[in-house]
Amino acid sequence: MDSSQSLIPNTPSTRLARWTPALLVLGLSLFHAINNWIWLSKNLIPEGWDRIGALVNSLYYYRSLSGFSLQALFRAVTQDEYRPPLFGLSMAMMYRLFGVSADVAVMANVIYLVVLLAASYGIGVRLGGRPLGMWSSVVVALIPLVFAMSRYSYSEFALTALVALSLCSLLASQRFERKSGSLVLGGSLGLGLLTKPIFVVYLLGAVGVAFLQAGLPRRFWLRLRAGPRPHWREVGLALGGGLLLSALGYFPNREAVQAWAGGTWLFLVWWVLVAGAIFFAVQPSSPETNFLACCFVALSLASVWYLPHVVEFVRQILWLAWGIRDPRQRTVDFSDPTTYTAYLQSALYAFSPVYTLLLLLAAAVVGLVALWQRRRLLPARGWNWPGWTLVGAWLIAYAILTTSIYKEHRAITPLLPVLGIMLAGVLLALPWQRLRPAILGLVVAFGLAQFLAISYTGFQGLVDRTSFGRRILGQPGLFAQGQYLETPDSGRNDPRFWITGDVLQRVEATRQRQGWDTLSLGVIAYSSHVHVGMLAYEQLLHYPAIQLDDPTQSSPHDSPYSMAFRYDYVLVLENKNRRPAVREGETLILKERRSFFDQAFEEEATYPLPDGSIAHLFRRRYRPAEEHDASSLYQAAGYVSQTAKADDLVMVAPPDLTAGFLACYWGPAPFLSLDQAQAQGLALAGHPHIFLVAVQGSEEEVRPFLQERYGPAMEGVLFGDLQVTVYEPWK
Repeated sequence: MDSSQSLIPNTPSTRLARWTPALLVLGLSLFHAINNWIWLSKNLIPEGWDRIGALVNSLYYYRSLSGFSLQALFRAVTQDEYRPPLFGLSMAMMYRLFGVSADVAVMANVIYLVVLLAASYGIGVRLGGRPLGMWSSVVVALIPLVFAMSRYSYSEFALTALVALSLCSLLASQRFERKSGSLVLGGSLGLGLLTKPIFVVYLLGAVGVAFLQAGLPRRFWLRLRAGPRPHWREVGLALGGGLLLSALGYFPNREAVQAWAGGTWLFLVWWVLVAGAIFFAVQPSSPETNFLACCFVALSLASVWYLPHVVEFVRQILWLAWGIRDPRQRTVDFSDPTTYTAYLQSALYAFSPVYTLLLLLAAAVVGLVALWQRRRLLPARGWNWPGWTLVGAWLIAYAILTTSIYKEHRAITPLLPVLGIMLAGVLLALPWQRLRPAILGLVVAFGLAQFLAISYTGFQGLVDRTSFGRRILGQPGLFAQGQYLETPDSGRNDPRFWITGDVLQRVEATRQRQGWDTLSLGVIAYSSHVHVGMLAYEQLLHYPAIQLDDPTQSSPHDSPYSMAFRYDYVLVLENKNRRPAVREGETLILKERRSFFDQAFEEEATYPLPDGSIAHLFRRRYRPAEEHDASSLYQAAGYVSQTAKADDLVMVAPPDLTAGFLACYWGPAPFLSLDQAQAQGLALAGHPHIFLVAVQGSEEEVRPFLQERYGPAMEGVLFGDLQVTVYEPWK
C-alpha cells in the first residue's frame, strides 16, 4: 500500500467517499431502471421494424437455449444470419430470470446502463480525475437520446455501452503499455462486434490514435528487423490451448459447420485465432505484444458469429454502407450539403440544443481564458494527450457515417457519451470557482426537467411552453425532440394504434370455435404501426397455432391480391404505403376488385387509426375441406377469363372452391357464389351465359337453382378434376 494512502484515517466519511462513485453509478442506473419500467408499462406500441424484429429474435434465442449444452449455445449464437447475437442473448437471459414479455426483454438495457455509466466515470477519471469522472456519469445519464434508447429493443444502446467500455479500456491500457487493460479492451471489442458490425466504425479512430501515440509502427518495424525469436514453450502452450478450445466448439457442432462457407477450414481459422490470443497474452508485456493480444482476443470472440456468416456479412456491409444492390436504389450525393450535416443535426437534437450551446460557450470561455493567461489549454502536452482518442473516435466515425447511405438518426447514439464527457470537462474547467457549482446545478436541473418533458405525457406542456416561433438550428424549442424521444402513450405511441391484441384474439377465437389445429393470417400492410412484425411477437408468444405471413415478403414475385385468397384471415391497411406490392394489394382488395373479394371474404372488423389510416380484418367465408389442384384451378380460371364476357356471370360449386378460383380469375364477367345468390334470393336473369366451374359431381348442387331459367349450352370442358359448363337461357 502507498504510504500516503496508509496515513488516511479509515473513518465512515472516508469509506463513504471511497464508495461514492459506485453509489452514484448505481443510483443513476436505478433511477433510469425505475423510470424505464414505468415508461414501458404505459407503452403498448413497439413501433418500427427493427425494434419488433429484435424482440422476435429474442424469442428464438430463448427457445434455442431451452436446454443448456455446447450444441444449444453454439446454435443460439450462430442462428441469425443478419444480426450478431449478443443483445438477443441478453434479452433471452432476462426471460430466464424474470419471465417472458416484451417489457422484460427491454429491461436488459439496465445491464448495459450500468456498464455505460461506469465506463463514463472511468473515462472521466483518466482524463481529469475523480470529479470529472463523477460529473461525466451524471451528464451522460441526462443525454436525451441515450436514456431514450434504453427504453427500446434496438441494439444501439448496448452498442453505446460497449463503445464507452472500449474507450475506457483503451485509456486504461495506457497506449497498450498495460497488459490487463489491453486484454480487457480486446474482450470489449469482441463483445462490441458481437452486438453490431457497425461497432468497428466508432472505435476505428480511437484505436488508430492510440496505435500512433504508442509508436507502434516503428516498434513493429524494429521487431521485424530483429527477426523472430520464438519461445517454443509459449508456442506449444498456445497451440495446445487453441486446439482444445477450438475443438470444444467445433466437434460437437461439426455437422452444422459443414453447411457453412469454409466448412472444415473454419476449425483451422478458429485454432489460429485462439492460439494467437493465448500466445501474445503470455508474452512479456510490451506495447507490441499487448496490441496483438488485444486484436487476437477481439477476433477470437467475434469470429464465433462472423466466420460462419462471412458471405452474408460482406453482402450486408456492401449494401448498408455503399448501397450495392440496395433495393431502394439509395446513393450518397456528395454535392448535397445536407449529406455532411445530417448527422450534425442528429447530434444536436439527440444531445439537446441547450447542452450543445452550453458546450460551445463553455469551450470558448475556457479557450479564451487559457489564451489570455498564456497557459496550456490541454492538461497534457501535445500529441500524448489521452483525449485525442475521443476526438479521433468522433471524427473518423462521423466521416464514415457521412459518406455512407446509412442515415439512421439513432446511429449517432454511441458518440453522444463523448459529447457528455466533453461538456462535463469544460464546465469543470471554467475559471469562476464560486459560480461553477451553480452552473453545474442548473445543468442537472435542466436535464431533469428535460427528462420529464420528453418522457411523460403529463409534462409535455413544458415542451409547448418552451417552443420557439421559428426553428433555430433545426429545433423548435429548448428541449430535445425527435423520432426516438417520445412519450409512452401519446403521439406515435397512441394506444389506439395497438390493434394486435384484438386481431389475434379474433383469429384465435375462430380457430377454437371451428376446432381447427391451425389457422392462417395474411398481413398486407406496410406502415410503422401496422405490419406483419407488429403481430409476430404476440403470435409467437401467445398464439402459436396461428400461421402468420406477409405475402409481399414471402412471395415477392406473386400478386398479393391473388395470394390473399389462400389465408383464413387477411388484414389490410388502407393507407398510402411506400411499397408498390402492398399498395397494389390494398387497392385491389379494397377498391378495384372489392366485389370479387367480398364473395370469398367477409369483413369482420375495422380499426380506424389515429393517423387517419384504417385497418380492415377479413375472414374467409369458406375453408376448403381439401386442397384443390392448383394447376386445374389456374387453367379453369384462365379459360373462363378469356371466354366469358362482361355481361355473363361466373359461379363455382362447391362454395369452398370460391377463394381458390378467384385467386386466379381476372376476367371481366362478375362472380357470384352459390350461397350468396341463394341467401339474397337473386333471380338469375339478364345474363346471356352463366359459367359454372365445378368439381366433378358437384354440378347437382347448382342445377336446381339454374334449371328454372338456364340449361347447358355445350358439353362441359374438363381441367383435371374441374369441369367448366356454360349455361344459357331456355329458348
